[in-house]
Amino acid sequence: MSLVISLPQDSNAPVYKQVSDALREAILSGRLKPGDKLPSTRELSDFLRISRFTVMRSYEELVSQGYILSNSGSGSFVNPHLSLELLTEQKIRDKRHEEDADGEAVKLSDFGHRVINSPDIESAFVELFAELNYGAPTLGALPLTSWRKALNHSSRFEGDEELIYENDPFGYMPLREAIASYLARSRSVKCSADRVAIFSGAQSALDLLGRLLLNRGDLVALENPGFPGARRSMLMHGCALLPLRVDQEGVVVDDLENFTEGIKLVYITPSHQCPTGSVMSIARRMQLLNWAQRSGAFIIEDDYDCEYRYGGKPVPSLQGLDQSDSVIYISSFWKVLYPVLRLGYLILPKRLVPIIERAKSLIERDLPLLEQRALTEFINDGHLERHIKRTRDNYRVRRATLIHTLTKYLGKRVQLSDTKGGMDLLVRLDFDLEEEAIVQMAKIARVSLVSTRQHYLEEPKEKEFLMGFAHLDVEHIETAVQEFAELVEASTI
Repeated sequence: MSLVISLPQDSNAPVYKQVSDALREAILSGRLKPGDKLPSTRELSDFLRISRFTVMRSYEELVSQGYILSNSGSGSFVNPHLSLELLTEQKIRDKRHEEDADGEAVKLSDFGHRVINSPDIESAFVELFAELNYGAPTLGALPLTSWRKALNHSSRFEGDEELIYENDPFGYMPLREAIASYLARSRSVKCSADRVAIFSGAQSALDLLGRLLLNRGDLVALENPGFPGARRSMLMHGCALLPLRVDQEGVVVDDLENFTEGIKLVYITPSHQCPTGSVMSIARRMQLLNWAQRSGAFIIEDDYDCEYRYGGKPVPSLQGLDQSDSVIYISSFWKVLYPVLRLGYLILPKRLVPIIERAKSLIERDLPLLEQRALTEFINDGHLERHIKRTRDNYRVRRATLIHTLTKYLGKRVQLSDTKGGMDLLVRLDFDLEEEAIVQMAKIARVSLVSTRQHYLEEPKEKEFLMGFAHLDVEHIETAVQEFAELVEASTI
């Protein structure tokens, strides 16, 4: 194998010792793993320009210490049975180094201090729950065949003009046209391609909006409960947060009426409220739009999983009802195509197009051209909408199965939200158990369940959970819920 090691230039230690120390460091740091074959003594001596005898002596020392094994005829290998003590030695050394470095002051910006020191800014992965499959479809639900064909076809560049450096900060124009057309059909969004801005993800789009529209101390209104990623983003920009109540008609707009001035931004998920699943009524939507027109505030409409509804009349997007150029529409392909694709997009009010275009050209103007071309074909040829229809039908059955089995095995001890969309279900469990005990029993039974505590700005609900169903087959849902009910029953006797 090829192995690059360097020897210190100013060391007084014997050369064989320098070589053995360098190899030991490579093993403990993980560059060389248990079972890896080492270069022959001849190869390493030629590379380091030292005598072969010196390398042999280094190997012998490592053999005596248990780091490597040497077999005549087959060479030398990192010991595949290294002791735990040897493997943890480097970790202990690294920890000491980190502790020593703690005393070295790093001069951070105000933004840096908020990110590092604010107790209210939690991990960036707080809303990505493994139990819910990270809010994404399963591998078996992905349209891999049609996506592969789109990628293959899109990689066939027919002329040099197609390889000209694409520097439109808003992304590949044919894709923007395809997205605008798709949203007009599916969500009643009103826009042209020049108002579509493509990003590497919805979170980066949200971050740019915060940097351009908000100053430290500005007041931002958020749903309570709501999407943790939005809360985290606003806190990183130093904003003050106003929690808005949520009921069966969505966000309670009356909570904004006392703030005709002062609120710079409102972030909401009106078509499938995160996490309650409620849908904002038309009356509330019009009330919110009228308030925005009076106050001059912008509204961010996050339409994060609008594709999955299982009944009820479709409600048009807030953006499609907007008459005052106040709504910023944000979404992504995460819920439909992750991990095949990770792209997000904004539909911008006309008055924001120039400033977002200018800022994006300085921050993020280069997106993968091949993926954008493939997605354009994927949308225009109808693959996206066929995939959504197929998975929606599958998810509808799984959701119905979850509701049926919860009612069957838990009866009146479970309260179910009447949401008719999304990839998970809001439930409240009336068990005489601590919340952590309920979560642990769900893990044992392989029930997809997480607490909603992280979604609340204040006053979290006790024993309120999200239960995922989109990534589980019907048989698993049935058996897992039954086992979960039996564990709960046994613990409450």
